[in-house]
Amino acid sequence: MRLYFTVVFLLLFSNSSFCQAISESCSKKSNSVKRVRSATLSLQEIQETEKYDVTFCKLDLEASNTNTQLAGLVEMHIIAKENLDTVVYELFSSFQINRILLNGDSVVFIRKNAAIYLPVKALKGDKIIIQTAYAGKAPDQATNPFGGAGYSTKTVSGYNKRISWTLSDPFSAYEWWPCKQSLTDKVDSVDISITVPDSCLAGSNGVLEKVTILPGGKKRFDWKHRYPIDYYLISFSVGDYLDYSFYAHPENTADSILIQNYIYNDSTLLKNSKAILNNTASYLNYFSQIFTLYPFHKEKYGHCLAPIGGGMEHQTMTTLGMVNDQLIAHELAHQWWGNHVTYSSWKDVWLSEGFATYSEYLMLEKLNPGTEVQKLKGFQNNTLLQKDGSVCVKDTLNASSIFSRRFTYDKGAAIIHILRYIINNDSLFFGGLKAYQTKFSHSTASVLEFKQVMEAVAKVDLTDFFNQWFYGEGYPTYSAKLIDDNQGKRLFISHRGSSSKTTLFTNPIDISFTRKNNLSDTTIRFDINSNREVFDFSDALQLSATKTIDPKSYILRKTETFTSVVENQIDAPAIYPNPTHDYLCVDMEKPGVYFIQIYDMSGKLVLERTAGQNIKINVTMLAKGLYSMLVKSDNTAYSYKIMHE
Repeated sequence: MRLYFTVVFLLLFSNSSFCQAISESCSKKSNSVKRVRSATLSLQEIQETEKYDVTFCKLDLEASNTNTQLAGLVEMHIIAKENLDTVVYELFSSFQINRILLNGDSVVFIRKNAAIYLPVKALKGDKIIIQTAYAGKAPDQATNPFGGAGYSTKTVSGYNKRISWTLSDPFSAYEWWPCKQSLTDKVDSVDISITVPDSCLAGSNGVLEKVTILPGGKKRFDWKHRYPIDYYLISFSVGDYLDYSFYAHPENTADSILIQNYIYNDSTLLKNSKAILNNTASYLNYFSQIFTLYPFHKEKYGHCLAPIGGGMEHQTMTTLGMVNDQLIAHELAHQWWGNHVTYSSWKDVWLSEGFATYSEYLMLEKLNPGTEVQKLKGFQNNTLLQKDGSVCVKDTLNASSIFSRRFTYDKGAAIIHILRYIINNDSLFFGGLKAYQTKFSHSTASVLEFKQVMEAVAKVDLTDFFNQWFYGEGYPTYSAKLIDDNQGKRLFISHRGSSSKTTLFTNPIDISFTRKNNLSDTTIRFDINSNREVFDFSDALQLSATKTIDPKSYILRKTETFTSVVENQIDAPAIYPNPTHDYLCVDMEKPGVYFIQIYDMSGKLVLERTAGQNIKINVTMLAKGLYSMLVKSDNTAYSYKIMHE
């Protein structure tokens, strides 16, 4: 799913840095005006749609690559979840409804904007078949400013090919077919028949069972998909396409999997994009190893090209705006993360976008080792540009929040890498991912359910990880210094959160050290339980100095480096009165900017201030007792014990 770019372009087989940067996004609708609840339905109408389950849909439509006119019949099979007197579903108001049949009989219906009301008499468990015959022009931005991209047509720049395509995410399916739009109600199976001009191909979900030549220069493409599918993943594209197909051969199955690509009918494009498209098989084989077998292996995977700014992971046949390795890997990964197991609410969209984005890293790590480092840095650097913000979507009525490049995608990917580091065992990490895919196969799940699976497999409590990294905000800034004096050898590690909403991060941290006597550098992992930790060392390791905090960049973080850490030296800042009962004065020797942190004896940060040469700090809000205070300048930190009486 993904971001629409303001300027749409078609560097279809470019390996330029611009194309690679753009490939990191899917074609999600992130404009702030996009609605992220079902079309124009009221909350009461949405509740009405939850009173039944959709089991089967058959779409029989006539379409063209030259306009957004649609005509046809959609059949929807439902089962009543409770006694019903009304069935509500939706279709954009610009479409004319010619007739509706209810279990084969014509029925009088009511339309309220996009909502269609059908009178029924059904008991819980009753099966109902609804057939809606309709025709009209799909809305655009002018006629539906809250959507207008469910069905579009455009001439592809550089290829002079006219393409029409659907893109229903997050709530635009009703802009082209009568449906129920609910994340948690997957359609058990779907048939899609598309009648198009005979110069065109029509790509869609599932398996192409047959192509029928019709009178009047028409062809009908009959696709059948026999796996559960969410409403927004049902799709078709129409255009002057060339079918370029081949097979993948995953190690854990004897079957071959068809990779069916509908690309623009251009010999130069085929020549230049063939090698990149061929890589799809390698990605599918690898993801089948680490996530579980490709979940739609009995049918196919493939791509339809369309002039969109990125890609959209339509089930079994992604819509691609360009032929690019990382974009292909991202959208393919969605077949597991988002399609096979769909997030059960928009606040959990990390389970789709975060994992698809991290899969770009996994692909590079496996198939192009060395290049994944820059990919990870890209995730981290974009996230570090903002000091707050959460991966958990808190405003689920804001599409730009749901599909935030910085948080849902990049921070989402970065914290998966942290989770992998915390588990510290790839067998358990990937075992957890497989267990999640297996447990919630072809259904929906929440972040809480993902957490429970990972904890069970890895045998680790992930409460702090999710509270701090998923639900929490910001990132830590670390400092570390090795001290060797008459009190012994000690390592000071401290950190502070960039956001006041999350001040403590208890993930472990790696620190590399130089060593004496020409011994090679060593890296040690430290468990962190507070904002300031002190570790005592013997001379056995012959550590000389700290070298790098988090040398392999596992953690989303910043670092500070201090040339010295001094405890209560005569030439240090003056701290008085100590003990104190109300105010604490801090006088620095030199003018400058200083950062002051006070910790309780458990290591919890209880107060922090930025100061000039002199500051008077009110400590009356602190409980009585002993505290540790750190006064930091650019390259020096002074540590004190203070008493509040």
